[in-house]
Amino acid sequence: MKTMKAKRRMLIAACILFAVIFTLGAAAAETTGKVHGGWLILRSAPAYSGKKISSYPVGTVVTINGKSGSWYAVTTPDGLTGYMLSKYLTVSGNDLIAGESAWVTSSNGLNVRLRAGNGTQYKAVASYAPGTKCTVLEKGDKFCKIKIGTLTGYMMTKFLSSVDPGTPSGGTVQYDVYVVSSNGRGVNLRSSPYKGNNVIGFYNVGTKAGMITPGVVWSLISVDGREGYMMTQFLSKNKEEPVSPSTGSYVISYNGKNVNLRTGPGLNYPILGSFPPGTPLSVLKTGSTWYQIKINGIYGYMMEKYIITK
Repeated sequence: MKTMKAKRRMLIAACILFAVIFTLGAAAAETTGKVHGGWLILRSAPAYSGKKISSYPVGTVVTINGKSGSWYAVTTPDGLTGYMLSKYLTVSGNDLIAGESAWVTSSNGLNVRLRAGNGTQYKAVASYAPGTKCTVLEKGDKFCKIKIGTLTGYMMTKFLSSVDPGTPSGGTVQYDVYVVSSNGRGVNLRSSPYKGNNVIGFYNVGTKAGMITPGVVWSLISVDGREGYMMTQFLSKNKEEPVSPSTGSYVISYNGKNVNLRTGPGLNYPILGSFPPGTPLSVLKTGSTWYQIKINGIYGYMMEKYIITK
């Protein structure tokens, strides 16, 4: 009898121990996500039509319970459950899957390097803009082996997302901005934050928009009920009156940075000055790569790709 009781006690103890181990294991394997890109809405269903339950600021950590399309089922720190758009959650462990598509992402809008090996010590073989689609060949904690077009290499896992950036965000407008342009021309609104993506709208100088997620190069905005990306250099908190379009030539820059004017047609020549996009100029002589120009009274050479002529 005593032997039976002892065995029963051992069995109960073993069950308790197993339950504790299982609970600890489950806790260790818990997946979390951190909110980024502004206040994020918690909805009652995995769709924009889902009722708004609450919203949470950047840095809020939620527990990931599952996924439905572009939405995560989550539990918030205050105990609420619902759905958040996966695009605006940085997920622990990442949900990339080998053999499936992923997209390059970058919080500052700059290009991301593709390297020859799985480490920063390997040389960069190319760089890609946010929104570029790729195929994940091998998933890693720090680096993933991916394929973009015909090129295969390694990219840091934190710069890859399983969510197509073309998906609308449903994000909250933080403040009003206005479309601006030094040459008076309208500006394109695109479906993803890079110039290769589709134009979904074209807006004149002075158009009012709502800033959802500001970025160094690209910003996510809402205008006329439509969400998309516009280059940050063409947005301002101050409304400016439209100006007459320039009839001459001017400097352009896809990243918003200044462009160098040099003493000769090559990168080895000294720099005479650096000029912002929109600066008027006169073309004196054209070439396949370099133009001889006059800008602000200075004669020199500038690369053809940084010059717009009319």
